[in-house]
Amino acid sequence: MGTFLKIIGIITLVFGIIVIVFTLFGMSRFLSFLTVPNLPNESSTMMPGTSWAIAGNISGAIGGLVIIIGGAALYCLGAIYNNVMDMKAP
Repeated sequence: MGTFLKIIGIITLVFGIIVIVFTLFGMSRFLSFLTVPNLPNESSTMMPGTSWAIAGNISGAIGGLVIIIGGAALYCLGAIYNNVMDMKAP
């Protein structure tokens, strides 16, 4: 059971890292499309939905951190379970 929890914890950690990387990669690609050269006598304004898109990307990164914390917790629970079972063994 402990080894199973450790494996699930590692898989969850990797999934959380992938979520964060893709979120940050998507945010950088999104912001790069917004950098349009300014034309003379025109102001540069952001698109109307831009603030919501950036907030969604930030919440995706926070969600990735939560997934990583959950994976670390599962891994630690598996390690603790294995240690307790080793101590109980005669």
